[in-house]
Amino acid sequence: MIISVINKKGGVGKTSFAFSIAKDLGLYLQSNDASVIESIYPNKAKILEEPKLCDNCVFDFGGFVSKGVLDAKESDCVLVPCVAHYNSILRTIETINEIRAVNSKILVLNTNFTLESQREQVEDLLSEKFDNLEFFRFRQSRIIENSVASASSFLELANENPLAKVSYKNFMSEYEKLLNTLKNI
Repeated sequence: MIISVINKKGGVGKTSFAFSIAKDLGLYLQSNDASVIESIYPNKAKILEEPKLCDNCVFDFGGFVSKGVLDAKESDCVLVPCVAHYNSILRTIETINEIRAVNSKILVLNTNFTLESQREQVEDLLSEKFDNLEFFRFRQSRIIENSVASASSFLELANENPLAKVSYKNFMSEYEKLLNTLKNI
């Protein structure tokens, strides 16, 4: 299985989702973006200027255009995180336009929204431009920032204690749907 997490816009949650998905599915992780992934996911993560294609891997492509970043044709699935900011939506549209030319299996991660109107805005604008997008909805949650900071995946954080299970319940329900979708691709 090869999963790419791509968006030309930075700060949308690419690394947190790529890391958690890789760890929770027991996959390798590669990135072209300077981050802490090698230290928080030892022996399973690599930062390379130009990532090398390998099976059973999640590719976390930094929020910029670089050689190899948008070559997603070998991916079984491409995840495109997006937040409800105008610039994020514009960059997401650019990203999907480029990816669709080589890979039609795109899942949009609508991340970090607080209001239902923000979620709807992202999905309405992207649905106007593209047919058949599948959306996964992740309300704003501390789990996204806590994951990389604690070197724990979303599943690990949610299962730390009973309070975490309750606090992250809604987020984890959607995340588990995403993991199940990825397992069945």
